[in-house]
Amino acid sequence: MQVSIPHSPVCLGNPHYSGLLRQNRGVTYRPRNRSKTFIDSTWNHKQSQKNRAAVACAAQPLVFRDILEKLMDGKKDLSEDEARQSLNELVQNGAENPAQMAAFVVLLRAKGETPEEIAGMAKAMDDLCLRVETPYDVLDIVGTGGDGIGSVNISTGATVVAAAAGAKVAKHGSRSVSSLCGSGDVVEELGVALELGPEGIAKCIEEAGLGFMFAPTFHPAMKVVRPVRSALGVRTAFNMLGPLLNPARAKYALIGVYSTDISDLMANAAQLMGIEKALVVHSMGLDELTPMGPATVVEASSETLRRYEIDPKDFGIPRCEVKDLAGGDAALNAQILRDVFGGSRNAVADALNLNAGVALAAARVASDVKEGIAMAQEVQRQGRPADTLQAWIASSNAAQQQGL
Repeated sequence: MQVSIPHSPVCLGNPHYSGLLRQNRGVTYRPRNRSKTFIDSTWNHKQSQKNRAAVACAAQPLVFRDILEKLMDGKKDLSEDEARQSLNELVQNGAENPAQMAAFVVLLRAKGETPEEIAGMAKAMDDLCLRVETPYDVLDIVGTGGDGIGSVNISTGATVVAAAAGAKVAKHGSRSVSSLCGSGDVVEELGVALELGPEGIAKCIEEAGLGFMFAPTFHPAMKVVRPVRSALGVRTAFNMLGPLLNPARAKYALIGVYSTDISDLMANAAQLMGIEKALVVHSMGLDELTPMGPATVVEASSETLRRYEIDPKDFGIPRCEVKDLAGGDAALNAQILRDVFGGSRNAVADALNLNAGVALAAARVASDVKEGIAMAQEVQRQGRPADTLQAWIASSNAAQQQGL
């Protein structure tokens, strides 16, 4: 198996990037071809590192000043390449210039982001990503965050239900940025080993049907982005990048968005990122499907978009209120999910089955949404997600012990 790695200063300090030339586990590591938009892509490797750094530092402000001037006009959009190059440069120099990164995303939001800009930024992050190689066409169930509702980790729970129903799931997520409990927090609380490398994730997908790719491990550039995102405290393009950055290159995705205002934007960006089929959903103020009421769906497949509505009542799922889906810290959310995995029937179970069922249809495990929801309900009511969780815990911890 080959694991692709990038060359970049932001990779320093990531334990999964150390000793990359070692082959003691039968794994060949090879650097990915760097994008032409990388700052140093045209440098002669015989030049000294000192000279390269000096010239890059001298050139960067001139390039980025032009980008800022263009955005400050408020009417000019960036091309995909401009957005990609800009974020590449900001990531390379972000630790020294966080104000520039903040200005970049704030100006984009003030102007209004385009699909090309979001895809360009996503590809910039993707250039530095640590890849997971798996023979399966994997599914991701993920949300943008930013809905401010404080619900239990519905998308994370739905991944376990979907895996129990037969999907191969590669979930990408992190710890909480603005809520009490992020996907990484609850996965760790459930007993899953969190910070695995590519081989460990591939092992989990093979043995348990799902794996969790911890964003800081697989996207070292996140260590530059995260402080800026936290300091701003408002929704920016960074909220939209996460669902597009799956290190296993998920072929299928159920993407929840915090507002229908960005549904088409995310669907078009997913197309530009090469996702085969993505369902972009929003329901009653949440960035996921919910029994609270109907959901709007934008289905992105190849180069076509299809818009429709899903009403849980049409599938026998009763209405609930937002309080019925409320979560808390990692310990509380993990216990709520364990109960549902074991067969409990309540509003949270309905929400997990709804999301897992629609995701099963998106991933072509089910022929349509009705069949997908029926499959999810059957396995959940039998308690089979609890078995899937135990298999995942065992596989992930074994991988961690093996240093994978």
